Amino acid sequence: MTTTGNREDYLINILRLTEKRPVAKTTELAAMMDVSAASVSEMLKTLSGEGMVNYQKYKGVSLTNEGREYAAQLRRKHHIMERFLINVLDSDTDLAHEEAHRMEHVISDESADKMCRMLGPTDECDACKETCGIKNERSTTTITMMGPQTSGKVSHVMCDNPDHLRKLISMGFVPGRPVRMDKTSRSGPVIVRIGDSSVAMDRLLTDMIFVDLDGQR
Repeated sequence: MTTTGNREDYLINILRLTEKRPVAKTTELAAMMDVSAASVSEMLKTLSGEGMVNYQKYKGVSLTNEGREYAAQLRRKHHIMERFLINVLDSDTDLAHEEAHRMEHVISDESADKMCRMLGPTDECDACKETCGIKNERSTTTITMMGPQTSGKVSHVMCDNPDHLRKLISMGFVPGRPVRMDKTSRSGPVIVRIGDSSVAMDRLLTDMIFVDLDGQR
């Protein structure tokens, strides 16, 4: 099913209105979206026909299981895009929110998953770890903890410092890139091979990069 940005906005707003109660009133939806009650009714009939909402005139609207799953994924994409724009591109918060709203409608699930792994999990997106492919701590390790000549692929990054995150991305530490520990010591820089290049890194940075070791994925 193809769903336009306008329809997706309806689904997300219905999700917001029904998070703490089972049904949303059409008048509330009209006020939230600044459209007429007649426009809301017409769209709800369309969404009902697509199996995305349960709608009865004068009784309100709720999301079907399919509609709720779709809306939750859209909201997750918005959250990911907003974090990327603020943390990586250093965008203004208000601008990031507006642009994320536009981009959530067009970014693919695969790209959103990759961006989520690059940004690292947060409390808000813990529930999507399985979707993103972020494994639990027993199956990943930081670069700092890798033994000499150990290799793997970048799983995700845990970094709340935008400057550090941008630096890691510029160095090539993005999900899926092959990495190998060339040299480690108790003091001094860690020598890591990322792709075809060897880089000397401070442990502050290597502690932020999580790796799926070869043979454990």
